[in-house]
Amino acid sequence: MKNSIIIGAGTYGQVYASYFKEAGINIIGYIDDNIDLIGKEINGVPILGKYEDLFDLKFKNKIQDIYCPIGVNSIRTKYLSTLKNEGYGIPNFLHHSVSIGPNVNIGEAVYVLVGSIVMPYVTIGDFTMISMGGNVAHHVDLREGVFISAGVNVGASIDVGRNAFFGIGSTVMTGVKKIGEYAMIGAGAVVIKDVPDYTTVVGNPAKTIKTLQSEIK
Repeated sequence: MKNSIIIGAGTYGQVYASYFKEAGINIIGYIDDNIDLIGKEINGVPILGKYEDLFDLKFKNKIQDIYCPIGVNSIRTKYLSTLKNEGYGIPNFLHHSVSIGPNVNIGEAVYVLVGSIVMPYVTIGDFTMISMGGNVAHHVDLREGVFISAGVNVGASIDVGRNAFFGIGSTVMTGVKKIGEYAMIGAGAVVIKDVPDYTTVVGNPAKTIKTLQSEIK
């Protein structure tokens, strides 16, 4: 059985640890940059070290797979792509309750939680997270590093740019064609028209409140 670790010992990492244990994944510890946690345990799972320690041979020799359920898209994608190049496995995790339709293409390090539904002809890019009860309609293209919060509904035939973020309970209506890179959809928003790159929208119907000029770091 492969030895696996979780990057991030916060509450979301703890939730994932619980699901991983349920699925029979051998989680031997957390990695967390809070040095006050190193050497301690959370719910019986030890904190083994910080992110930089993963480049040390003693870690590489005992850890095969890495999970990184961090909600900040840019950090998650950076960590996982870097660690893949270091030779670690970056498996997917789809909870057993998830409904994935036929003809769905799934990348690497994709995490889909309880009760989510993905219809046929969807593409899920690397490093994408879909939280509990997320619904993705047919012919949607979720590009790299997308985060879909709990209870989100994504309508059909929408191109979702890399590292886009969907807040809790938001809805993007069928008829929308494009959600841009690094777009942020506010919690409960109802999106009825395309959202440009680096743009934050909120409300029902969703309206722009902020547009950034460059990539979010």
